[in-house]
Amino acid sequence: MVLNKSSSYVLLYLLGGNVSASEVNERTPEKDLRSIQRAFNRLVELGLVQQNGPRNNPSYEVEYTKLLAANVPVKLLEDENRPESGFNFNLIDWLAQIPSEELKRITELTAKLPATEAPHPKMSAKELEYLTIELSWKSSALEGNTYTLLDTQLLLTEGIKAKNKTEFETQMILNHKNAIGFIVENPELFRDTITFATVEELHKIIGYNLGIAKGVRKRLVKISASSYTPLANPRQLRENADRILTIISRSVDPFLRSLLALSLIPYLQVFEDGNKRTGRMLANAVLISGVGKGFSLRKVSARQLALAYLSFYEFNSMEPLARILNTELS
Repeated sequence: MVLNKSSSYVLLYLLGGNVSASEVNERTPEKDLRSIQRAFNRLVELGLVQQNGPRNNPSYEVEYTKLLAANVPVKLLEDENRPESGFNFNLIDWLAQIPSEELKRITELTAKLPATEAPHPKMSAKELEYLTIELSWKSSALEGNTYTLLDTQLLLTEGIKAKNKTEFETQMILNHKNAIGFIVENPELFRDTITFATVEELHKIIGYNLGIAKGVRKRLVKISASSYTPLANPRQLRENADRILTIISRSVDPFLRSLLALSLIPYLQVFEDGNKRTGRMLANAVLISGVGKGFSLRKVSARQLALAYLSFYEFNSMEPLARILNTELS
């Protein structure tokens, strides 16, 4: 049994704070109460939701351990009529409170990182060059940059700018190289407690000379092709940035730290722009500083990554991002 359209809609309302069938019915008066109750029953059978209270008037709560590892069908993410969603404070509360060992359960569907003999092995010069070129190229390409892999190699190794490319595109590539340099030069910043100042510095390097405002954003942002609307209040953004970084930092498993960074930094959208790039760089930073290994997303299409982000933004499932990360590191 998998999520269908009706149960997915009810799940989105539940994630938005509507904990009973009657509350969902108030939001969707065009839907029959019995069909809403059947959708809740399906979510319970899937293990994504727990039913509480009397049978004639139950309430429901999300089983986040199961939801984080749930497979959301692509057709549901492509449904343009799905309900709107917003920042899920309950998810962040749950992530902040559960034991780290329980949080590891969301990685059970993926392979673990290979064991390493040295506690903090360093990448060889050749490995670092290879990662810098591929990551700078692919991360930029995912943002619409038209530099090819060969163009990127010539720019970063020979200083040759590609013809018929804009200064903006060239700068974006160079910013990625400089961000990786910052990570390699300051591994201690990413091994234990990760501070907002560190993430802010990564973002500043990523956004250098690209017209991106520094610091916590002051205005509302929208996510293309998504019904998810991030927080708008700067104070809430700053407070939840600290909470998210605490969640990432308290895990000792580099893979889990990387997955959390890849998911949570773009989810919060604390900056005006460049949040996904900052998340990708932070996810790489905790791996490079922890196990001497990074990832470029070379094997991932823009569509595949966009759907994986949508799955987490709206349904709070990390499963697609976990699969992507595992594929990249295997």
